[in-house]
Amino acid sequence: MIRNKTKKFDYENSMGFVVYSASKMMQKAFDLELRNKTGINLVQSKVVFALNIQSGPTQRELADKIGVESPTLVPIIDKMEQDGYVKRKPDAKDRRIKRIYATAKADSMWDSMMECATQIRKVSTKDLSEHEFKSALAVVKKITENLTVYLHDSETTDHKKAKN
Repeated sequence: MIRNKTKKFDYENSMGFVVYSASKMMQKAFDLELRNKTGINLVQSKVVFALNIQSGPTQRELADKIGVESPTLVPIIDKMEQDGYVKRKPDAKDRRIKRIYATAKADSMWDSMMECATQIRKVSTKDLSEHEFKSALAVVKKITENLTVYLHDSETTDHKKAKN
């Protein structure tokens, strides 16, 4: 069997697994904190964050910003609109397009959302010095940058191969 002849891979100590695990734990903790303090969940908070950055995106633009498929976003926006956090309005130039806006109710949650984020940062970085935190952040940013370049280069290479 090939598996027995190959070098054993230490999956639990691989960078990908560790970063993924930390990310999942941070998301779960932030979701719990948000639900307890604001009544919204993680995905809904992503909508509020995105609308704070750019007011009035289309559903597709918003889906791209928060990293979900457009059809997945529909029930999320439906619920948020029903709960008074967002409002859909027709586009001024093309009435078929609906633009999404945060309401005053969503805006009023901003400080509570920031408190939740601050609490999760505090919990997740407990027993880390500021230097350790900044070093870890710099390493993860560099890894992200390296992978972004790699993916861009791979897409460019794939595009050139497809042309030939």
